[in-house]
This record gives sequence, structure tokens and C-alpha cells, in this order.
Amino acid sequence: MESEIRKAVWADLDQLTELFDAYRVFYEKSPDKNAVKAFLTERIANGDSELFVAADPNGDIAGFVQLYPLFSSTQMKRFWLL
Repeated sequence: MESEIRKAVWADLDQLTELFDAYRVFYEKSPDKNAVKAFLTERIANGDSELFVAADPNGDIAGFVQLYPLFSSTQMKRFWLL
């Protein structure tokens, strides 16, 4: 089955919350879907990061990546932190 890589949209928030919470639990953090949803909502609303998802043709999200913009003074360039 093919997946589409695309920028996350508000309609993805519930599925992203589930995946992001599972990601945190993997790293031995306590599950907290309410805090995760608030965190993701703030990141998206403020444009603090870019979220991309891998979604199947039915819209089910199998994975995500969150990128944070940074700037290098010496290189005078913007780059992304994974």
C-alpha cells in the first residue's frame, strides 16, 4: 500500500496525538494525551515547527516527523533540526 508524505493539517491532530503520545511512552515518559494535544496545537498554531505525516489512501497516519527551524550565524543559513 502506498503512503503519501504531506504536511500535517488540523484534521490530523487526533491521530498525531495518539502517535506522539506513543513516541513519548517509548522514551519512558508517562502517557499524557491532553498535554500532547496542547503541545502539538501550540506548535502548529505558532508555526514553531513543521509536522509532516505519512498517510495511507484512507487517511490513516502511519508515522510523522517534526522539524524545528534553526539558524546558523556563521553560515548565515536556516536549517532544520530533526
